[in-house]
Amino acid sequence: MGSASTVSRSVLVALTVTGLVLPPVAYAQQQPAPSQNAPIGTPGVAWPRDFDVGDNRLEIYQPQIDGLEGNKITGRSAIALGPKNGSPTYGMVEFSALATIDKAAGLVHLNTITITKVEVPTAPDKAGAVKQAIEQRLPKEGLTTPLSQLQASYAVNQEIAKLQTQPVDNSPPRILFTDTLTILVPIAGEPVLRAIEGVQGFQRVMNTRPLMLRDQGGVYHLQAAGVWYETTALDGTWVVTPKPSSALQAAAKAAAKTGNPDPLLGQDGKPISPPPAIMVSTVPTELIQTNGQPQLLPVQGTQLLTMSNADHAVFMDPSNNDYYVLISGRWFKGRGLQGPWAFVPPDALPADFKNISPHDAKANVLVSVAGTPEAKEAAIAATIPQTSTVKKSATATVSYQGAPQFVPVEGTPLKYAVNTPLPVIQVSPTAYYMVSNGVWFVSGAPTGPWRVATTVPAVIYTIPVSSPVHYVTYVRVYSVEPDVVVVGYTPGYMGVMVAPGGTVVYGTGYACNGYVGGTWWYGCPTTYGYGAGFALGAAAGFGFGFAAGWAWGAAVGPYWGPYWGAGPYGGHWGYVNVNQTNIYGRWGANATVNHAWGTTWNGTNWSTRAWDGTTARGTDFAGRSAAAFNPYTGNYGAARDNTRYNPYTGARGTSNASVTGNAYTGNFDANRSSAGYNPTAGTAHASSTSVSRENGQVDVDSKGVATNTKTGNSVAWNNGNVYTDHNGNVYQHSNDGWSRATSNGWQSVDRNTDMSQFNRENQARSWGNYGGDRFGGGDRFGGGGFGGDRFGGGGFRR
Repeated sequence: MGSASTVSRSVLVALTVTGLVLPPVAYAQQQPAPSQNAPIGTPGVAWPRDFDVGDNRLEIYQPQIDGLEGNKITGRSAIALGPKNGSPTYGMVEFSALATIDKAAGLVHLNTITITKVEVPTAPDKAGAVKQAIEQRLPKEGLTTPLSQLQASYAVNQEIAKLQTQPVDNSPPRILFTDTLTILVPIAGEPVLRAIEGVQGFQRVMNTRPLMLRDQGGVYHLQAAGVWYETTALDGTWVVTPKPSSALQAAAKAAAKTGNPDPLLGQDGKPISPPPAIMVSTVPTELIQTNGQPQLLPVQGTQLLTMSNADHAVFMDPSNNDYYVLISGRWFKGRGLQGPWAFVPPDALPADFKNISPHDAKANVLVSVAGTPEAKEAAIAATIPQTSTVKKSATATVSYQGAPQFVPVEGTPLKYAVNTPLPVIQVSPTAYYMVSNGVWFVSGAPTGPWRVATTVPAVIYTIPVSSPVHYVTYVRVYSVEPDVVVVGYTPGYMGVMVAPGGTVVYGTGYACNGYVGGTWWYGCPTTYGYGAGFALGAAAGFGFGFAAGWAWGAAVGPYWGPYWGAGPYGGHWGYVNVNQTNIYGRWGANATVNHAWGTTWNGTNWSTRAWDGTTARGTDFAGRSAAAFNPYTGNYGAARDNTRYNPYTGARGTSNASVTGNAYTGNFDANRSSAGYNPTAGTAHASSTSVSRENGQVDVDSKGVATNTKTGNSVAWNNGNVYTDHNGNVYQHSNDGWSRATSNGWQSVDRNTDMSQFNRENQARSWGNYGGDRFGGGDRFGGGGFGGDRFGGGGFRR
């Protein structure tokens, strides 16, 4: 095993292949920061490890121990590989090692570390280079780790492996279709009414996200989309209240003091106009919206048809006229849009689903088709943890409605508290564990005081998938140092998990109504009702978000774990791409983020969207938008491209826009260009505009030409000051007025000359107004959305 001095030094400084031992803070602070291209065992470097592989960057995540038999250890580690300034492709590395165990010293020395398998599903040609790069960085002398921590890691991994074989619930929800803008409002079971403090004549429906009241006459009132609605029956027609009474508004103000209701506004945080329809459901429901009547188009390379104007993935198999819809990563089949619907395992889909091109507009569904490279990569990505180094001095508090109430966790000796927004687990009468913002805490009493946990009992990882607090099993303690603890959570903590069939799904599928107290409702994790979907692509990597409704629509954000707005943290996950969310930032100076799953290794967050279809007037359109932001450097970028063509009129056009910049310096470069032709009207145009800002100086460059072949009228401009008319005359505008180019130079224009058209052009030349396409207004990069999608917000179109 080596000399005693060697073992002692290894215990203090080794970063082991199991990921269980990090170098003590004191030692790390005394040493120079090591290169990320240093050997994997180099002290002072935390997981994930990353280094160059040719022109790409390879990232290795926290290894996991799968087998411990005799003196042989086997395990695996997720990896990411891709361009340094892009998004990675995910893969898996399996390894084995021989262990020399010193029970007296409580140490294990790992040697003969061998890479047994490398799998990169969507880029199999890269596996050899990855294997070689890792082998070159394995320390020849081996690695040392405490025996107790290795055994604890192995025990936890075994429990987690058992959980992954437990089936999620795939019972079909109520599936409804609509071709008009509609907001789905879920209620967790039959409405539970509670009195509003200090208010007479109104009660509040507690078990729903938005503000819903019922008056003494039995009329329900709902605040949504910036207006009030009312109905006499929850499943009836909701109509806009023309003039809400002062009594209703006073009751609403009083009710909003507790429960933090969701106003159900548009994705830009503004009222929706015209007000959408309202649909209320007391059972798990998914609403599929189409932009007008459903339109079926062929899927290239297959016999399938796809509903091109739906906000969910909807397919039809012409061989038997069966419809397939993808909801929360689950497939359901029906003979018509009215159902009945039945679950279809991802490996039992028609063979043509595997033939969908990765470049197709609906390619994201490949994540949910068993056996595809995309499905394998997504399953690997779902195992990658977001980690953080948290100070042991961090504290947390738990509030209850009344005295703590505990109920059994079915199938385990554990209990959990129902009357608090945080998951408090009773392991014994004197041992309570709780997760707050991805960090485990422990206390001898349910009310605290709470301290950061350095270990978590393996029994907690036996909480079944059917339990409302199952999501805590995806939060881990990876290592312990004198003053800090390294913790992390995999996407299951946010509701994204790998089903037994090997594909990722959102939610367990198990429904419950939660706990309703006197003034609060603590709901259960919900699977359906929010348009949950996945994305996987070269630009975005593996992503997950909520995209219910069209970009101009609204959605109800889902409750998941501690993020319900009624809890101490406020807010909700509506319009938020969970894949790009790092909750450890909530701990401020008490935590240092080590890695955010779903981002690139340089911290860049990505969002992307592709769309295509046909309008009601026959115009074919296609487009793509993407955006990225690095919170550490402040760099951001966004781009959008689209084309359109009407085969009946011959009108066609194309346009693109892009912006790059730095949020901290204020410097940016933005560009936009467009061109189009309409043979019916005889109009044609081409233009380009760019704006840049550097060190406070803004420069604008705008050029273009527009013409009408039927009238002969034309106009051209250069930076808003130089124009031409249809006779070929060239004019220039300055502070002194208009001048015309002549053989004798620029000559002032006669005041009687009609320059009104050019004056209008000159006024309209400003960036963001010309052509009526407000870049930074209608596109709202970082606000209302880029190309109609909320960057960092609306999730992914499927």
